[in-house]
Amino acid sequence: MDMEDFADTVPNEKLKTKLFHVLSGGKKIFRRFKDTLSSDARELDRYYQFVESRNKERVMDWLESIDVNLKVSVGNENQAEKMRE
Repeated sequence: MDMEDFADTVPNEKLKTKLFHVLSGGKKIFRRFKDTLSSDARELDRYYQFVESRNKERVMDWLESIDVNLKVSVGNENQAEKMRE
């Protein structure tokens, strides 16, 4: 789970404890997790970067599993060329 993995990386022990408390259960865990992180804008931004990186990894793994290579031009990530092997 990305939220748990991210919480493990939080250097502020007080914030880390709060995040794991949120993750221990209850309703609206995702919302409460983000609300807790919002007390530290830098950590909230780092969380979004962490999730984006994980999502990119998942997409690349999936593409590889269906034999699709994705090549992204450096400097312009909006242009992608797909090539089937």
